[in-house]
Amino acid sequence: MLNLYWQPYDGSAPMERLTTSENEQQPGSWSPDGTTVAIVEIPRTESTAWVKDIGMLDVRSGRVTPFMNSPADESSPEFSPDGRWLAYATEGPDEVFVRAFPGPGSKHQVSSGGGTMPLWSRDGRQLFYRLRDEVWAVDVRKDDDFSPSKPRLLFKNPSAGDSGAGYRTYDISSDGRFLMVKSEPQKPQPLTEMVLVQNWFEELKRLVPTGKK
Repeated sequence: MLNLYWQPYDGSAPMERLTTSENEQQPGSWSPDGTTVAIVEIPRTESTAWVKDIGMLDVRSGRVTPFMNSPADESSPEFSPDGRWLAYATEGPDEVFVRAFPGPGSKHQVSSGGGTMPLWSRDGRQLFYRLRDEVWAVDVRKDDDFSPSKPRLLFKNPSAGDSGAGYRTYDISSDGRFLMVKSEPQKPQPLTEMVLVQNWFEELKRLVPTGKK
């Protein structure tokens, strides 16, 4: 089963297991204080197969507590830079929401007309999300409550389409530039060689004898 592990990035220590669960688990994002990882859990039971929920992993104790546990699919959890908010995406329909962390609090819909893969700006004043090959932006007012603006199209990049994988495939650097995976169509390679195998069945019988005569 796909559970969670960690290891120093330089390989200076062996891999260490963080969780043991019958559920498939995928990492989302770290809280700013480094104590909690927002994760996606996929229970593998007959009644809830492939329904994605969001949980919180305490890396000190290894304990996972539910955060979003509903009949809907939730994925791509992303902590805000100040740790007060968690953005996430729902599937069917695909939309982006924000909830207070650790809660309680109501959820705020951020996207309009679809959205996946939320991503905060480094200062927390903007929240970005993907809609197929488009990147949209929402301005966020920093006060006691979450107050988003109307979404606006930031840019469109046909060569960086939405993979549909359920996890984020782009990021933003410290200087504000977007880092994206560029997908290009594979060009067919010309045929330069042909191999002809004669008496193929006789060779197969020699390599894999059946013992029958």
